[in-house]
Amino acid sequence: MIVWLPVIVSGALLLGPTTPAAAPAVAVNDVPVPYGAMLNDVYRRVRAADNHIKRLLEEGVKRSVTFGDLVAAVNATDVIVYIQRVDRLGPTIAGQLMIVPVPNAQRYLRIQVLDHLSPEETISLIGHELRHALEVAAAPDVRDQQGLIQLYERIGERGGMVHTFDTRAAQNTGRRVRRELVG
Repeated sequence: MIVWLPVIVSGALLLGPTTPAAAPAVAVNDVPVPYGAMLNDVYRRVRAADNHIKRLLEEGVKRSVTFGDLVAAVNATDVIVYIQRVDRLGPTIAGQLMIVPVPNAQRYLRIQVLDHLSPEETISLIGHELRHALEVAAAPDVRDQQGLIQLYERIGERGGMVHTFDTRAAQNTGRRVRRELVG
């Protein structure tokens, strides 16, 4: 049985203009290096569930240095993160991070984002959730739902629904990505 634990995110927290980020000049498949290679590598840690998400990941690393840094940071961890679109989530949730408990040493996380958001909102939301993935990656004892709950009871702020949490670091990261995208 797979057990999921959402970590709450509000798309409204991700808004705000600023200046655009500078991207490296060299590219692989029109995506700045080293991020282009990481998004296409067979051993990549950040994986898209469909081509739409893959295009958003590519767009994110092209337009946001912070987003590219998140992808690089996750790629340097022991977690594998799958990102997928969904039609609906809880009433106040635009995205969530879940852990997929498996009996081996590999840790799998799943990020779900609402399908009807704009590209900028979705990329910002993915950035927010990738920050959560880094929080989990930094806690090697988190291997199941109970470990995830304990981690976020320690480092997060409780949301309005059962087992929903957020962190200021993830909120700030989502806002930073958004500013870089709209700048």
